[in-house]
Amino acid sequence: MQSTARILPKRQPSRSATFSPAWRSSGSHVSLGAMSPLPCTFHLFRSRGSALALSLCLVSGCAPLASRPPSIPPSNRVTHTNPAYDAQVRLLQEAHRAFVQERYPAAALFFNRFIDDAKDSPRLAEARWWLGRAYERLGDYRSAMTQYRLLAVKSVTQQADGALYEGYALRRLDDLRRPRPDGHHGDAMQLALSVTVDQLPSITGLVPWLQELAQAGVTVLAIAPAQTPKSGIQAFNVETVRSVAAETHRLGLFLWVVLDLHDGSGLDVRPEWMAATRQAARPDDASRSSVDVAHPGYQAYLEETVRRLARAGCDGVVLAARSTAGFAEEFSDESRRLFAASFGLNGTLEEIFGSMASTDITEQGQSATYWRWVGWKARSYTQWTVRLHKALRERNPAATLSIEVRQSSLAMPLQGLQQFGEDVAELSLNTGGSLVVRHEGIEGEAALEKLSRQLGGPDRVWIGLSVKTSTRPLAMEEFNQSIADRAIFGRWNRLIHAESGQTIP
Repeated sequence: MQSTARILPKRQPSRSATFSPAWRSSGSHVSLGAMSPLPCTFHLFRSRGSALALSLCLVSGCAPLASRPPSIPPSNRVTHTNPAYDAQVRLLQEAHRAFVQERYPAAALFFNRFIDDAKDSPRLAEARWWLGRAYERLGDYRSAMTQYRLLAVKSVTQQADGALYEGYALRRLDDLRRPRPDGHHGDAMQLALSVTVDQLPSITGLVPWLQELAQAGVTVLAIAPAQTPKSGIQAFNVETVRSVAAETHRLGLFLWVVLDLHDGSGLDVRPEWMAATRQAARPDDASRSSVDVAHPGYQAYLEETVRRLARAGCDGVVLAARSTAGFAEEFSDESRRLFAASFGLNGTLEEIFGSMASTDITEQGQSATYWRWVGWKARSYTQWTVRLHKALRERNPAATLSIEVRQSSLAMPLQGLQQFGEDVAELSLNTGGSLVVRHEGIEGEAALEKLSRQLGGPDRVWIGLSVKTSTRPLAMEEFNQSIADRAIFGRWNRLIHAESGQTIP
């Protein structure tokens, strides 16, 4: 019997650019080094008990391979005559290297890119398996399960070790479906920085700036439309996303887009989509400043916008929390018509909101029709977010949809529903994405714990924090200090909103 296998000593994961160190992963016990059907070495036979060691070796070697987790294959330095194939192999090697170095966002991007670019590769099953493992390490268990389902459902027997990866995927699906006593899937705290497009550096300064962010621990860059007065001109375009995405992905960062659906900043909003109120019911009233989120035309427009963002390379969308109260008071002629048709009503303003003279009606004094309207509009918004999530994942199955809600809505759900349209329970259960809780300076640790249990783990809960920036460009010392000042939120994923009147740089 001949064998070249060897046992590597256990040590901590290395962040070097090689595959030589041993590596361990909770739940998988993945090992690196020379691959062999027998996890033993001839050095064992030189010591006492060599017969026992040989017996154990043979037993483990005869065990079904599907019962053992796969190992990252060694680097293949053989050069082929096909340049496209060589490029694919190098991309897969870079993905494995990023995984070993615990750069999981970069690993996920590289594995995704390999899957998109090498659809006929015999190593697709391998790439999907390790993409799922990368998502697990990032805490995105739903995306991990998506990859495992693709391996378990699709025919992969023609791919390298396809049948075995199918078995691995089935086992991981069973493991992830099994509830844990503490409801906790492991720490995968991420840090996102949100800036407006006018705060982004110039094209020459973008790469160094992104490198500094990555070194500071940022895993996600989120860009929002410029805070400019409404002028009817679209201030946020897909080309901006495409150019920034190319650089963020190259450095292993995710790119998200922040959209304020209630305000419509940076979007090409039509006049008929604007919302009226009881006090400003005329279509041409200049005081109308919000968009009716229940208008079907506006909803269809945003769904197509999200598809374009995904095609441009966007990895996720954040739906910003409504900045002003008054959700229940707003309507358009179309949404009011749809509501009336749903309940067999006339849909007049007096029927829904009561007499115009009654402008200070308490919550207890509102009619049953009014609360039907509030519930109908909030449900329409929730169903819309579900469709936005679906549209986002049509192009990128790993893309994430995050919805920002106010911290006060966790403590006072009725007020959050009426004033801001935030039915937290429905949003958390139906969208399948993450919730960003905008911190408002009130105690809420217990509410966050409850929310994390509802969502299946703290990895789907983000804390939204605002940081005032005073330097130009944004100094990493200032950024790091702001993070340190908020160390109390270190257990949760954090989305930092950079608020500054200056551009960066």
